Amino acid sequence: MTGLPRGGAFAAIVEAAVDLFHEHGYEATSVQQVVERARVTKGAFYHHFAAKEDLLLLIHATFIDRQLDVLRAAVSRGRPAKELLALVTEEILVGAGADRRYQTIFFEHRRFLSGDRFTAVQKKREEFEQLVVDIIESGIADGSFRRVPSARVLAFGLIGMSAWAYQWYRPGGMTPRDIGRLYADTVLHGLATERPPAGCGSATEITTP
Repeated sequence: MTGLPRGGAFAAIVEAAVDLFHEHGYEATSVQQVVERARVTKGAFYHHFAAKEDLLLLIHATFIDRQLDVLRAAVSRGRPAKELLALVTEEILVGAGADRRYQTIFFEHRRFLSGDRFTAVQKKREEFEQLVVDIIESGIADGSFRRVPSARVLAFGLIGMSAWAYQWYRPGGMTPRDIGRLYADTVLHGLATERPPAGCGSATEITTP
C-alpha cells in the first residue's frame, strides 16, 4: 500500500485493517478479524503492532506525513506565500482523493486514540496548522495578503474546508487537484490586497515540488 514502509505480513495486516475498519468501523473490528482477513497469526500482528490503536496511528501517518513533507520542502525553498497557500489547499484535496478511505477511517474514529498515540497525532496536526498560520502571516507581512482579524482562525477555516472533501469527493468530473486550485483561487482572491477584475483567471499558478 502507498506510503507503507514494509511488505509481507506488515502490509497484509494494514490492508486487512483498512478494509475492515472501512466496512465495519474501528470499534467493531477485532484484532482476530484483522489477522484472519490478513491470513497471518496473532504473533505476527503483535510483532509489528503493540495494539489495535497503532493501526489507527499508522493510517493517520500515511496521509499527514505526505502532506507535511510536501509543505516542509516548499517552505524550505522560500516559495512565495501565495504559492504556498495554494499548494496547501491543493495537497489537502489531492490527499482527499488519493487517501479517501484512510482519511474517512481516521476522522471518524480518531476519538479511540489515547495517551501517547493521541499526543503523536496532535503534534503532527499542530505542526501542519502552524505551517499554514505562518504562511498566512508571512503573506500579510510582505503585503501579498490583506490583514485579517486572525491568521489562525483563517488557517483553521481553510484546512477544514479542504479536509472535509473526504466526505463528498468521488472520482469523475473535476480532479482533486482541479478542485484544490478552485478553492485556492477563491481564497487567494479574497486575501488579495489588490483584487484583479472578474474574468482575469487564476490568482496564481503553482507547481508541486
